[in-house]
Amino acid sequence: AVATVWALGGFYSSLGPALVRLVAPDAPQAARGMVFFTLSATAALTVWTLRRRAPRATLTGGGLAVLPAAALTLTGLHGAGLPAVYGGAALAGIAFGAVSQGAMRMLLASLAERDRAATLAAYYILSYLSMSLPAIAAGAATQRYGLGATAHAYAIGAAVLAPAALATLNATRRRTPDAATSH
Repeated sequence: AVATVWALGGFYSSLGPALVRLVAPDAPQAARGMVFFTLSATAALTVWTLRRRAPRATLTGGGLAVLPAAALTLTGLHGAGLPAVYGGAALAGIAFGAVSQGAMRMLLASLAERDRAATLAAYYILSYLSMSLPAIAAGAATQRYGLGATAHAYAIGAAVLAPAALATLNATRRRTPDAATSH
């Protein structure tokens, strides 16, 4: 789930400005950068809003928001325009903030204090690789396949990963220490 939302963040930071230009060529240049700002601001607001909610529910809710975020953004390429692109970015920000908040809280709660620094370092290595590597690949793919095809593949890829992550989370919930030791 963490890799999915960070990859989705990479989608908006790398392809977002070009998508805005493609969807609304006459929009002011500032509108291009605002798409990633929309995601970031919504993510920050989500983290603050959900800070006292149960981490697993927060993570699950965020994971569920990935698919509609990607779909809404892609509808912007098919005639829905800038409101859909920005709405998708806002929904992606909610997903990003919720998954990041829930995962971080679940992870840290399960660790001894002495293990937290190393685990956080690994968490952020995973996160930034999940954001940057797909964005670099998307940049290369855009040159070969065009922005529209690359945006579709990238958004669909992130949308497919989200249910897989939630299924894995749900499977880990079903396993209890008693069930693991009784076999």
